[in-house]
Amino acid sequence: MNLGRDNYPEIRDAVRSLCAQFDGAYWQGVDEKRAYPEAFVDALTKAGWMSALIPEEYGGSGLATPAAATARCTT
Repeated sequence: MNLGRDNYPEIRDAVRSLCAQFDGAYWQGVDEKRAYPEAFVDALTKAGWMSALIPEEYGGSGLATPAAATARCTT
């Protein structure tokens, strides 16, 4: 049974690569400060992943729902 884990490998790789820039020390610091992960969200935004489900006519990337879900599930 293929649960979609093999779909969109380029999206999975790109999101994993971006997420790898934010190691455990980053997340521990955010947690200890009870802060918002601003640098992480900024990086996702600049890479276009935060707008994955927003239609292009509204400034988003307009990815199909399965592709956008892949991006979200990879983070």
